[in-house]
Amino acid sequence: MRPLVSLLILGLASSPVAAQRPDPNDVSAVLRGGFAEVSDWIARAAELVPADQYGYRPVSTVRTFGQLVGHMADSYNYYCALGAGRDVEWTDPIEQGSQDKASLLRKLKEASDACTTVYAGPSGRVQPLMVNAAHSSLHYGNMVTYLRMMGLVPPSS
Repeated sequence: MRPLVSLLILGLASSPVAAQRPDPNDVSAVLRGGFAEVSDWIARAAELVPADQYGYRPVSTVRTFGQLVGHMADSYNYYCALGAGRDVEWTDPIEQGSQDKASLLRKLKEASDACTTVYAGPSGRVQPLMVNAAHSSLHYGNMVTYLRMMGLVPPSS
């Protein structure tokens, strides 16, 4: 199995971000680039899905698309707070709150912007930022499946 940093570098090699590909020896830059790419895909996926489809779920045992967007915002808030050196507990008020598309998009953008600031700042706790990038990639994969089932083309395609 390849280390996460290698996977992030490989992921950047085939993307529009590749033109800005960081020095592969600069772990902070690689991590920042990996998060920038996947968080952009997540935001574009959230924008792509029509508001009336935010309640869609493939089966009753999984999150709705709106809950998945909310989960991403909650996870950004959690992991990036840890990355900034704050000791916080996981909470999921966005996932459990309103599933209104406009509200979720706003909260996702706020959380993503806060994360971007942490990734760009002085080195804090690297481990939660790595977990955040991996967790975001995992759930973007869920979003891809939802999008395909709704007949939409994922932003990364």
